[in-house]
This record gives sequence, structure tokens and C-alpha cells, in this order.
Amino acid sequence: MPKIELLNLDKLKDAKCLLAFSYGVDSAALFHLLVRGGVEFDCAFINYKTRDQSDTEEQFAKELCAKFGKQIYTKTVPLDLQNGSNFEQTARQIRHSFFDEICIKFDYETLIFAHQLNDALEWLFMQLSKGSGCVGLSGFDETKIAKFNGISKKINIVRPLLNTPKSELLDYLKNNNLKYFIDSSNFDTKFKRNFIRANFSDKFIDEFRSGVTKSLELLRADKKQLLGDFVYEDENFFIVRKSPNAINLIDIACKKLGVLMSLKTRNECLKTDCVISHKISVTSDENYYFIAPFVVKIMDKKFKEKCRILGVPPLLRGFIFERLELLDILKKYKPLS
Repeated sequence: MPKIELLNLDKLKDAKCLLAFSYGVDSAALFHLLVRGGVEFDCAFINYKTRDQSDTEEQFAKELCAKFGKQIYTKTVPLDLQNGSNFEQTARQIRHSFFDEICIKFDYETLIFAHQLNDALEWLFMQLSKGSGCVGLSGFDETKIAKFNGISKKINIVRPLLNTPKSELLDYLKNNNLKYFIDSSNFDTKFKRNFIRANFSDKFIDEFRSGVTKSLELLRADKKQLLGDFVYEDENFFIVRKSPNAINLIDIACKKLGVLMSLKTRNECLKTDCVISHKISVTSDENYYFIAPFVVKIMDKKFKEKCRILGVPPLLRGFIFERLELLDILKKYKPLS
């Protein structure tokens, strides 16, 4: 059996790390591989109460962490599997809010996910089905802004298994007699990801693993080249220079602010100033796009006049009124001339 090589171990050795742990095949294998690799980490576990064995999984997770001297943070949020895609979206929101909370409260610098090669290909197929470009196809982000109780913090994200197929992880667990659990909901093809997995991605990996691995690596490299950088960013305000690839950075900014853009909103925000999902304003001038939370405020005449002179877009003014120091940022980059 080939040795499983973990990616980006250098980013984990000296960092305070939190592993997103479910006791499924992927995270169970990664737990033991990280231990063998000498990486220090703790775990975060969410019990959605979706299966009879959910409580058993949580108890075994606690026992495993106790055995290896790991702190484990748990959260119980009962969800209904019958909600279909809403279940996936709600579970994702709960999961990431919990990770944000733990990272900020206990000062974790790095969040480790057990996404593997099959997951990366599933993501690519899902994005293909929506109509996505190179940046969207390439997959997962490497950083995120964690938010909890008004505090924001940049968190590094590491996925050590991205080049490893799920079949090798399963073999690793079986060959080493290591425990894991199977989530029966992963076989329910009413979920789009499961449908893609059952009909396309797993079979494709089995046949073309080497080529898929290389293609995904190249896509991730292309993404870095295509994206460029924000002209300015903090936890909730972003400035993007207008360019053919600007929409990709706008999309990332919206995601960091908690909203996933649809194809319709991507097209709309390039044509006119707009508010997305009643939460985020995307505005622009001749040279830049500005992405910020949408805020409705009663503003005094002096401030309104200053905004008029500077050319601050109307949908952005409520947010700027709450953070007047950003006027100096805008002047510095001269985006409003």
C-alpha cells in the first residue's frame, strides 16, 4: 500500500490547529495521520442528530481525543435531513459559525479540513453544472475571516488530503484496524453532491487519478494568477480594481461576508450598483468596485454633502457613516475621483 503524503505539513508544525472532525472515513484517517506526523491539534465536532448513531459517534470522538490528549469542542444542533439542499446549506452555516467561534475564543490560527481528491473533483463537477469559470472550478479557499461576537480574525485553512483519493484513506483505516463511521446520508442521491459522487466523480477518480490530481493542481495555480489581489480589504470592506477578472474577487468578498452569489447576481453587480440578499452592497465608480455590508442609516447633511463631493456611491454611504475612518482609506487609494 502506498504511503499517504500529507500536503502543507510545514504550515501545521508551529501553528495552533483545529481539526474539523466528524469520525467519518476522511477525518478519522486524517486524525491518525496528523498524530503520526507529529502535528499538534485539537478537534471540533458537531452532532446534527440526523442518525440513530449520532450520539455514539460523538461519544467515540470524545474517547478518541481523550486517548491522544486532544481537546474536543462539541455542539449539538438537531437538523431534519428531509429539507434537501436546505439541510446542506444550514449544516454548512452552523459548522462554519461554530469553527469561527472556537478559533476566536481559543485563539486557533489554522483550521484543518479533511477534504480529499474525490471531494475536489465533486466540487469541480458541481461548479460545472452551475456555469463557472476557472476560479470557481479550482475549488477551496486557503484563508477565511472568522467572526464571532463582533471580533474578526484571519484563519489559515489547510487541507492535507487534497491529493489523496478516498479509497486510499479507507484502505489505510482498514489495514491499521482504525475505527470510523459511515454517514448513511452520503448515499442519498437527492443531494446533488451525492448524485455526482455516485454517478461520476468516484468512477472518474478510479480511472484517471493521476491526471485529475495534476489538473486540479494546475487549476489552483491558475486561480492565484487570475485572481490578483484586493486593493484594500479588512474584515468587512473590500475594494477591487476593475478588470476582466474583478467578478472573482467580488465573489470572494461576498463569500467572506457570508453570502454566496448566484449567476444572476454576478451579472447584475457588474452592470449596476446593487444589494445582494438584502445584506451586501456592491457599488462602483469608473475604476473600482466596493463591497461592504448594506447598512441603512439616518445621516446628517454634512456627511451627505461630503459623500456627494467625494462621489461615495449612495448604497455604500450607510456603512461608511458607521466607519468614518474609511473615508481616509478611500482618499488614499483615490477610488472616488
